[in-house]
Amino acid sequence: MTSLVARYEAGEWFEVWAELRHLRPVPPERRAEVEEVASTTMLRAGRQIERIVEQLLAIGFKPENHETGLTTPPPPDVAVRIAAVEASMGPLPEAFKASMQHIGAVSLLGDCPPLGVYYHQSHPSMRTSMPPGPGFPDPLCLPGVELLEWEWENEPQELTAGLFPFAPDELHKANISGGTHGLRLSEGCADPVLLGVAGRPGITLIEYLRVSVAWGGFPGHAIDPAGYPRALEGLRSPPQF
Repeated sequence: MTSLVARYEAGEWFEVWAELRHLRPVPPERRAEVEEVASTTMLRAGRQIERIVEQLLAIGFKPENHETGLTTPPPPDVAVRIAAVEASMGPLPEAFKASMQHIGAVSLLGDCPPLGVYYHQSHPSMRTSMPPGPGFPDPLCLPGVELLEWEWENEPQELTAGLFPFAPDELHKANISGGTHGLRLSEGCADPVLLGVAGRPGITLIEYLRVSVAWGGFPGHAIDPAGYPRALEGLRSPPQF
């Protein structure tokens, strides 16, 4: 029987992950194979995200944090640091681990008028409704291992209860008081569900990354595809993972 890894590398990206979502929890004897699929997936996703970041900077995107920029690569000891947290709280979802290991932290928060993206700036067309919808492009944010460590050291009860505050929600991403997108840890599955993503109940991490790449790092526009800014067209590409 052809392995999941071989099938994935042959282009069965969607089919393989659909099968992996049914492994709840991932059996110990299959964990190494699932880890390999997840690593390959995030390496591929990371290359597409890098392209988006390069193009954003080329069109004058101004990061919310000028010191850290839009991305922070994984530290050299990222696998050891993830393993230390897992030793205390148990196995993490494979897609989540692979994202921290191979992509690191990403924050597409900032200002770019050609894209209709505003964080520090105000704009008359913004904030006329609640997300999802116009004015809330939901810029992609991914946590690095540093946030996982901080949460385990300072808010362990949340992680023990099976929920990780994965990213700001659509309101916070627009610099409005809001909440978070939560990543569900408790099922022990390969591709965890993200909670609190406006208009997308039940969406998983891999699915969220795919729609993010398809919409140039701003998946909120998929909710209202007719009204997205034309400058976004050059950032969009079909997800190849």
